[in-house]
Amino acid sequence: MTTPDVDVAVIGGGIAGLSAAWELQRRGARFVLLEAGPRWGGVIRTERADGFLLEGGPDALLAQKPEAERLCRALGLGERIVPTNPSPRAVYVLRRGALHRLPDGMILGVPTRLAPLAATRLVSWPGKLRMAADLVLPRRGAAGDESIAAFFRRRLGREALERLGAPLLAGIHAGDAERLSVQATFPRLVELEGRHGSLIRGFMAARARTAPGAPPFFSLTGGLAEITGALVGALPADRLRRHAPVRSVRREAGRYVVEAGAGPAIHAAGVVLAIPAPAAALLVEPLDAEAAALLAGIPFVSTAVVCLGFRREHVAHPLDGYGLVAAGGERLRTTACGFFSTKFPGRAPAGHVSLRAFLGSARDPDVLAMTDAEMIQTALSELAPALGLSTPPVLTRVFRWPGGTPQMQVGHLARVGALEARLRGMPGVAITAAGVRATGIPDTIADARLAAAAVLDAIGRNNVPSGTYREADDPTRSP
Repeated sequence: MTTPDVDVAVIGGGIAGLSAAWELQRRGARFVLLEAGPRWGGVIRTERADGFLLEGGPDALLAQKPEAERLCRALGLGERIVPTNPSPRAVYVLRRGALHRLPDGMILGVPTRLAPLAATRLVSWPGKLRMAADLVLPRRGAAGDESIAAFFRRRLGREALERLGAPLLAGIHAGDAERLSVQATFPRLVELEGRHGSLIRGFMAARARTAPGAPPFFSLTGGLAEITGALVGALPADRLRRHAPVRSVRREAGRYVVEAGAGPAIHAAGVVLAIPAPAAALLVEPLDAEAAALLAGIPFVSTAVVCLGFRREHVAHPLDGYGLVAAGGERLRTTACGFFSTKFPGRAPAGHVSLRAFLGSARDPDVLAMTDAEMIQTALSELAPALGLSTPPVLTRVFRWPGGTPQMQVGHLARVGALEARLRGMPGVAITAAGVRATGIPDTIADARLAAAAVLDAIGRNNVPSGTYREADDPTRSP
């Protein structure tokens, strides 16, 4: 960092902060990117060990949302994109110790093909009939927010919630289906009900418009850290500061003064806070106590990822799918397990397989009190009967994420609306990160870029028209 005087200070070096900095760079702004820790990438963490490629956080990007793929191509990573294995797309539900294959055509727990639903033993016949009633039930008449549980029970029934909705939808967010907001976490479900009057009809219509065989997810040959590495490489080195925890942000003489690390104070016309809401609340409090209270009111839960490597012959299950989730009521600390080496190529050496077990949720807030050895043993003991794990793994690795997963609970959108109203009183300040407006990496990338552009608009330094990517950024994009 050669000068403490910049247009924008970006606080937080995860995917949100890196994306915001990249947007500032392409718009010709002077910026500094501040990261408290020793590494870039936030929850994106890729490692290699003994021939295994390990993902400690997310392992894939949703293909339906183009922002992440466009960014990869703009960064020159187009040839590194790897889609999910096209044939074994099965997902299993673990219930009463047995694995049940999710019926073909199921999307987010909603059936789009009735014959596979009729054949499954995962749901009872009364439960199947109740799910089919979605075709004739009226739309919701009341306005306002609704939990995932209330929404799923109303449209598809209690049994569908327990065996499908809670593990598949709430499980993605490590949350409690009774508390998570369906409008904030899965707005598409609300939109489909409103447009089609039925989730089943809505997903059937969407399925008809989807190209056959289109992969649902993708990654990169060397894992998701290739994205964050490419972003760091595309930014000026003298604008990047690690080991620079921000102590305070204050308004002074029409600019923001940012105290960070051991260097001099940074004077910036605008600030992008690309950090979790609780951390943002501490920095915002001197600027606006009410905005800080709104941020502090967004809860987060702790989780852990346990990576397990086995010789192929020591796992009896064919691993013919993307993974398994535990149904509600199983009383397991292992909420899900991904068949990582099936999902993507190159994740395990020849003759081996790679699994990723997930522990911790809103219903298990003390998971990180366990030692690594206890987490590994818990995952092994709970998965062994279902997957036929006959010998100890040849590789283990635990990734801990204290307070790492936001809980967008009922009322979240109203909270964000109130927060945005307060931010209008702080010209040149934007807040972006998972758990505010975004829930996954593609949404976070898009939100961070919009936040950066909005700050430049506010301070009058936007040298590029607002919008998405310029054609020159992505020559592979269709006109």
